[in-house]
Amino acid sequence: MYSVNVPVPWPVERLAASLEPDLADFASVRDRHTLVVKRLDGRNLDDLHRIRERLRPALAGVAPFDLQVTGIDAFERPPLGEGPVVYLAVEAVGDDAEGVRGRDPLRAIHDRLVREFGTVDGLEGVDYVPHVTLARGWEGLGDPSEAVARLRERGVDDVRWTVDELGVWTREYKEIAARVPLRG
Repeated sequence: MYSVNVPVPWPVERLAASLEPDLADFASVRDRHTLVVKRLDGRNLDDLHRIRERLRPALAGVAPFDLQVTGIDAFERPPLGEGPVVYLAVEAVGDDAEGVRGRDPLRAIHDRLVREFGTVDGLEGVDYVPHVTLARGWEGLGDPSEAVARLRERGVDDVRWTVDELGVWTREYKEIAARVPLRG
């Protein structure tokens, strides 16, 4: 399975690592972080080549843009998998990737890719929430909502970065297998 992801920079990785002690009671803590823009079908290398070739025209004219981490949040009952899912909330700052002020460039790219590749119900389209997953599931004592509430109240470092490429992430190898630059 593949996805189109925004690579996250070292300051986001460092922020995620600093939160690990507060995530100890969750069933699974991520050690690799990305920001999923669009999930894609595909299982083999031929699929990867086709995906990359479809991405190039779909992303034509998309300029680099800025993102920032705005806090910690959670999906209490995620549409897939075990909850809760704790994540770094991410928002775009600045102009839209398509040149229209006031429109979120990350969502504009997501919308373009949904038009090109279709949608995954419950996760994409109007349900898309840009985020970097930190942990999921609960193995601690008591109600996980208390831990989630403490995390939501915690302040985080102001982390901003410029997105100048997207990556095609492979779930099997947990890494970016292809990169597509944003050129505007």
